[in-house]
Amino acid sequence: MRAASFLVAAFAASVASAARIQVLIGANKTANASMIFMPQEIRAFAGDTVVFNFTNGTYELIQSEFDAPCVPLHDHNVTLNGFDTGPRPANNGSSPTTFELPITDNTTTIWFYENSTCAEGGVGGININDSSTETLDGFTRNAIRLNGTGASSSASIPLSTGFGASSTGSSSTSAPSTSQSGTSGATRNALTGAALALPMAVAALFL
Repeated sequence: MRAASFLVAAFAASVASAARIQVLIGANKTANASMIFMPQEIRAFAGDTVVFNFTNGTYELIQSEFDAPCVPLHDHNVTLNGFDTGPRPANNGSSPTTFELPITDNTTTIWFYENSTCAEGGVGGININDSSTETLDGFTRNAIRLNGTGASSSASIPLSTGFGASSTGSSSTSAPSTSQSGTSGATRNALTGAALALPMAVAALFL
């Protein structure tokens, strides 16, 4: 009985200490897509629940991997299944919805993105390893580099001025090409003159 009472008490204590961590989606209405999630980085313990609160607009929360920021987890790796809320309309705050994510392992990073803003940096992460090379800044850069409108260019890509707007891709300019296979007019004239002068010189020798 005493052991059973201890287990019940321990379980009750663990439940009481579990946290519900709120993440707002769409609450910030500025042009900065990286602020679609507030906060963008979350720390949670095993037993905690991360509650994503869709507060404004219509957005979609999807799990992904570090090297494929804007691709659903299962599409990138068929052996894994990630969450995908589908579009969640909050009707500008009149009907907010939530998505609850229980944390069972706080040693594994969970990467996620918002579908319509991912290419502009609308991404986030749970329990990011500070000692790893896979950082939130790197994840954000990958999202913009791989999925922005200028993804095929190696030049830097400016962020757009608003959610859902197109990024301004870098434009490349090149000098007009010149044909190397032809011969310039001046060179042709010189060759023609030389060709005409040669027979005349030969004829003069026999006069």
